[in-house]
Amino acid sequence: MKTENNDVVEFKKLTTELSNMRRELDDVKEVLKGLIQVIMSREENVDGEEYN
Repeated sequence: MKTENNDVVEFKKLTTELSNMRRELDDVKEVLKGLIQVIMSREENVDGEEYN
């Protein structure tokens, strides 16, 4: 009986940890998208300036 309770508690902890990790991963994805947009916009401006 104790083993089942411990397993349930451990499962709940892991589920919570997994949810937190997914949120953190989504945050990292948003940051990376923003960085990529900044890099791409700077590259476009550099290309335009080189030819002018």
